[in-house]
Amino acid sequence: MIDVSDDYKLHVTVTPTQTFDQYHLKIESQWLGAKDPDARQVAYSVTLPRHQMRAISVAILEGLA
Repeated sequence: MIDVSDDYKLHVTVTPTQTFDQYHLKIESQWLGAKDPDARQVAYSVTLPRHQMRAISVAILEGLA
């Protein structure tokens, strides 16, 4: 979980799928000031092979450099 602010959080999960060498990336947002503060909204969801997931991580790290 990433605490963006006191009332806004991001939940990031990467899980293997049943298909060989495929992984599912899901990013959900949670606003604690919402009517249902426990609810999460899917902001992004994708299933990719391992090499493309690594490409995403490389792009993030390069962007932070």
